[in-house]
Amino acid sequence: MNQKVIYLLVGLSLVVAFMGGSLWTRFLVADKEKPEAQVAEVASPQPEAAAPQQPEVLGEEDMAAIVKNPAASKGSEDAPITIVEFSEYECPYCKKYIDESYFKILEEYGDEVFYVFRDYPLGFHKHSQNTAEAARCAGDQGKYWEYHDKLFEEQETWKAESDATDLLVSYAEELGLDKEKFSSCLTEGKFVDAIKSDFELGQKVGVSGTPSFFVNGRLLVGAQPYEVFRQAIEQELGK
Repeated sequence: MNQKVIYLLVGLSLVVAFMGGSLWTRFLVADKEKPEAQVAEVASPQPEAAAPQQPEVLGEEDMAAIVKNPAASKGSEDAPITIVEFSEYECPYCKKYIDESYFKILEEYGDEVFYVFRDYPLGFHKHSQNTAEAARCAGDQGKYWEYHDKLFEEQETWKAESDATDLLVSYAEELGLDKEKFSSCLTEGKFVDAIKSDFELGQKVGVSGTPSFFVNGRLLVGAQPYEVFRQAIEQELGK
C-alpha cells in the first residue's frame, strides 16, 4: 500500500472519530437538558388534597348554595359557625381529618356549629362513587352519620376489595337498616344525580381537592391539624 493511500485512510479515520465524538457530545448535552418537571410529573402524581392556600371567602349567593340540600347536616342552621365539608370516603387525607380533627371540633364546639357534608368523589378512586351512594342510601333510612363514621372506620377493609358491594350492604345490616331497601337504593343509583350536582357545585366554588372546607365561607384546604380549625372557628366567634 503506497504512502498516499495510508495518509488518506488515516485522515478519514480522524474525521470519522471527530464527527462521532461530536454527535455523542450533542446527545449527552440534549439528555441533560431534558426538563426535570416531566420526570417528576410521571414519578410524582398529584396529591388528593391540595396544599393549604390563602383564605378565600364565598359570597352570600355561593354560601347559600353550599348549605342547601346537602348530603347530610347536623346542628342548628342558626349556629354562629357553619362548616361545609367537601369530601369522599376513599381519600386517605379525608380519613386523617376524621381521625384527628372532626370529632374534636364537634366535642369542643357542639351547638355552636352547623355542620354540612357534601360529596366530592374523585374519579381515580374506584370506590368513591359507590361509597358516596351507600352513605346517602343509609341516610334515606335515617342513619347517614352512623354510616359515614363506619365507612371511615373500615376504610382499609373495603378499599382493598375489587367489588365492595357486599361489605357496604353488611355495614347497613350492622346499623340495623333494612337490607332490601338499602340494596335496591344502591342498585338503582337513586342518588347518582345528587352526587354529581355536589361535585359540580364544589368545582363552581373553587374546590379542587379533598377534603376542602368552608368555615363561614372561608376556604380551608386539606387535612389540617385540629388547631388550624380551632383558630379559624375562634376568629369567626370573635367577630
